[in-house]
Amino acid sequence: MAVSGLGLKCPSRNLWTNEAQAWVPRKAVCPRRRAAVHTIALHIDRRGALEAAWRRQEEAEARKQRLSTDIDEGKLITVPDTSGLDAVIEQAGSQLVVVFMYSRQCGVCKDAARRFEQLRNEAHRAKARVVFVQHDVETDYGDKSDLSRFYNVRAVPCFLFFDGGAVVRRLSLRDIRRLTGPKPYVSSSRWLCLPALPLIEGNYRSLCSLMQL
Repeated sequence: MAVSGLGLKCPSRNLWTNEAQAWVPRKAVCPRRRAAVHTIALHIDRRGALEAAWRRQEEAEARKQRLSTDIDEGKLITVPDTSGLDAVIEQAGSQLVVVFMYSRQCGVCKDAARRFEQLRNEAHRAKARVVFVQHDVETDYGDKSDLSRFYNVRAVPCFLFFDGGAVVRRLSLRDIRRLTGPKPYVSSSRWLCLPALPLIEGNYRSLCSLMQL
């Protein structure tokens, strides 16, 4: 009779025989611990979601109403991005939309902005069906805006003419200088008038762009 390491008597002298191994008690195997299951409850505030959607709709309607009022009053409209221009074109309907593309770092654009404002006042007095819009081609971080990239505006000042959402004419600074000639020979009272466009009604039959740029 042999004694095992646990102090128990084994019926066989050899502890490694099958008989001895079947007799020697083994350690109890601990069952695997089950992973803790965390239950997360998702609560949807339907009332709050509906109220937020209603507020967004009211804000959109208010912006649309303000835009319609600005167009009727002949104000100069500033658009920040492509969606803003699309809203103006949609609200303008059959009116011609003239977009002045400028940059705050451009010295020529400052003079062009003053003359663009004079042109807007003249068009408003003549009750021309023209909507005047301006857009800064640079973002606050110095990058090109999405609107300028979409219409491939590489140099400013640049003027885009829209009819029914499509660009019907593009006028850049190079085009203006080519049509007006050298700056010293341009009279201070002379205006460069574009060819008459049938899209404009009333006595205001032509769009006058910038002089002496």
